[in-house]
Amino acid sequence: MTDRVPTFADLCSALAEGRIPATVDGSMYSVNALELRRYLNKFRSLPTISYTYGDAPISILHKESSNWSSSTQTH
Repeated sequence: MTDRVPTFADLCSALAEGRIPATVDGSMYSVNALELRRYLNKFRSLPTISYTYGDAPISILHKESSNWSSSTQTH
């Protein structure tokens, strides 16, 4: 999903369709802030994770760690 700013119409439609949990009192909607945040976060794309040549995936680091030696002293 691409980044875009949700409109007031998007919010109204989501409330009317039940995609955002809300309680209705006459003509007033009460919406939980956490539920509203969850809905709005759907409009933002997740960050991509990339690494440069110097960084290595964890699986490679794990294989190389068997070659490391460490000395610990216990008392």
